[in-house]
Amino acid sequence: MPGAGRSNDVRLSRPSRRSFMKTILLAAILMFAFTVPNIAQGGDTVALRVGQQKKTRSSKLRIKFISVVEDSRCPTDVNCIWAGNAKIKVFVSTSRTSREFEINTNLGPQGDQIDGWAINLVELTPSPTSKGAPAKVSYRAKFTVTRLTR
Repeated sequence: MPGAGRSNDVRLSRPSRRSFMKTILLAAILMFAFTVPNIAQGGDTVALRVGQQKKTRSSKLRIKFISVVEDSRCPTDVNCIWAGNAKIKVFVSTSRTSREFEINTNLGPQGDQIDGWAINLVELTPSPTSKGAPAKVSYRAKFTVTRLTR
């Protein structure tokens, strides 16, 4: 039989194969570019005391540390099975919008987003001791503020 033993493979010439590979590579790059989640780029670090408000340098966000809602973190001079959690309330405003939200040290959201910016709680000091929780006015929160891009 004529053609017996031949496979039905379609073979591309070398220039066609190169063009095909370029097309696949371009498609992969475009797919990656449009499916990558928001990525944070550079930013500011802001430290605030309870009741204090600051405007960040690069983002022009205003962040106000309103209060400590709860602090059940493990005292620094005790060995605990669970680290605990502290929750704070902050107010953030931009030139277009403003919002109040709660941020946690360990449980739940440790940050939030507003108007293309990510605000994350990095540190809350002082920590409780076995003698009790710190006075509410002595708390200091450190935040990072980063621009979100695609």
